[in-house]
Amino acid sequence: MLMYVRLTQMREGEKGVVVDIQGGIGVRQKLIGMGITPGARIVVIKSGKPGPFIIAIGNMRLALGRGVADRILLRREA
Repeated sequence: MLMYVRLTQMREGEKGVVVDIQGGIGVRQKLIGMGITPGARIVVIKSGKPGPFIIAIGNMRLALGRGVADRILLRREA
């Protein structure tokens, strides 16, 4: 059974694959423009407590607010 989680549920050091981006076209386009697309592998650098979520996609680092991070669905990786 596959279980999907929101980025806001991930802890520091966890890895995941983006499954879906929920929300309106504006949010989707913004995140896709930043490289957060379905199939993208991410690593959580900082879990957003306090402050933004900091994630790594390849050699890129991105900071996301909690509202935006909550719209990203992931499949956890081992």
